[in-house]
Amino acid sequence: MDAGLVYVGAVAILATVALRDSHARPAVGEARLAPSGEATIEYRAGGATDGPVVLFFPSFARSAADFNELVGVLGGAGYRTLAVQPRGVEGSTLPSSEPSYHTYAGDLAAVLDAEKIAEPVHVLGHAFGNRIVRTFAADYVGRTRSVILLAAGGAEPTPPEMSEAIGTAMMGVASEAERRDAIARAFFAEGNRVDDDWLRGWYPRAGLAEQEATKRSPYEEWGHAGSAPILVLQPSEDVVAATGGRLLAEAHPARVRLVEVRGAGHAILPEQPKFVSDEILRFLEDHK
Repeated sequence: MDAGLVYVGAVAILATVALRDSHARPAVGEARLAPSGEATIEYRAGGATDGPVVLFFPSFARSAADFNELVGVLGGAGYRTLAVQPRGVEGSTLPSSEPSYHTYAGDLAAVLDAEKIAEPVHVLGHAFGNRIVRTFAADYVGRTRSVILLAAGGAEPTPPEMSEAIGTAMMGVASEAERRDAIARAFFAEGNRVDDDWLRGWYPRAGLAEQEATKRSPYEEWGHAGSAPILVLQPSEDVVAATGGRLLAEAHPARVRLVEVRGAGHAILPEQPKFVSDEILRFLEDHK
């Protein structure tokens, strides 16, 4: 057999393994679909049908299932929750052309259209999702009531060693031990156990599309997050986005409430769930 063909075949197999989705636990809520241009967007609807709306967008290459516990708390407090699956995750189709953050912000608007929601809503984004909900708030000022950001980054590049660790976590070629170590370094505060749900729930093709969107989305277009009030929950040990929340608060002191979350890294949600939910509920109560 030709050695070149063997090499090409081996590379193809390796690429298939590397790009294989590691499906998350099921996201809570009723699965629904919304058309958004050429794409179909899956989202999970839950909570009080007549409550104030909170629209969620998750972290890089991750699923809306990361919000399961928070969705449960907010739904129990009387809020209507809509947790969006990014393009390439579960039932949401990948982009067919060159995406930008505005593409993903348009998906959030499409979900609101599908739900026939005209009034302004609260938008909540974690990590990469913070960039998308800020873009939504900039593009759809009249549809945004408030903005909630968990582990806000984007003003400065991700440190190269953390980008490498995130790539190891996302791609399915490293051993479980290597992936657990990479996730611990990039996402969890020192001494915090890596939640098993963070060993799975990675969608590499979605992540590659989000990387492409980042190249086409200058910070100046979305970083200001429109004109709505903003809550930033900034982990004290976030090594991926250490300065993003502080820089946003310094740029917009009248609009930004910056709260430090001690004992948490970039993952934040599984590390300090009660503190995070309590602060969010307090902020939402102030901005009904």
